[in-house]
Amino acid sequence: MIKNTLLLAFTVISSTACANIAGNEIAPTYNLKSNTRGLFIDPVTSDSMEQVNMLLYKQWYFTKVLTLDGKPDMDVNSCKTLLKASNENYKTTNYQAKSILKDFKKTCSTWRDMGKLKPSKESFLSSFKHSLALPKQMPPELSLIISNDDERRLAKASSWEEMSHIKKVEPVNEGQAMYYDNSGGIQRLTIMAKGDYNQDGIEDMVLYMENSVEGGDYYSSYSYIVTRLAADAPYTLIKQF
Repeated sequence: MIKNTLLLAFTVISSTACANIAGNEIAPTYNLKSNTRGLFIDPVTSDSMEQVNMLLYKQWYFTKVLTLDGKPDMDVNSCKTLLKASNENYKTTNYQAKSILKDFKKTCSTWRDMGKLKPSKESFLSSFKHSLALPKQMPPELSLIISNDDERRLAKASSWEEMSHIKKVEPVNEGQAMYYDNSGGIQRLTIMAKGDYNQDGIEDMVLYMENSVEGGDYYSSYSYIVTRLAADAPYTLIKQF
């Protein structure tokens, strides 16, 4: 049930193309539609900075009550209240609720940072394409990490491909694809947004990864902000959620 809910929370249908704004700057871009039924009753469009920022305030279809010793309970029913509760160390003792809220916090943090993207002066992301070549260019943190052995290998790896050995790629749409490795791992990678995150003038990219395994019930999700500093350079990790 948790897996299905989280998969619905962040399924992206398509993404926008880059648009030029004043001068030679490149405006931030966002996916045209997000299926956010894991949090909201109706699908929510988020193709502008204003709409992305509104997702932080939009009320969920459910409420979780979190507690903190010596303080009144806090109702969590939006990204705003979840991030506030987390910053103040409010918690829940319910294991299922704890797992769900942990993943929703990643979702909310991703939306929050997407809403901070600025126009870019330069971009080296135009050649991005879902393919078997992409894992060789992406940082190893995008790998499916399940065991302590994976963690040890990650410390020495230089790319996603070195860790996961991707054998097949199935594009879902322009901005999303399924990646299958040689040990049964299945990863759904989605472009969430593009824009200048760290204010260096170079366009960065927000990615969302959903991880599962063939024939199992394992599920995890992560968000990443990556950039490319030259047309032929590998992608560099800026932030991971």
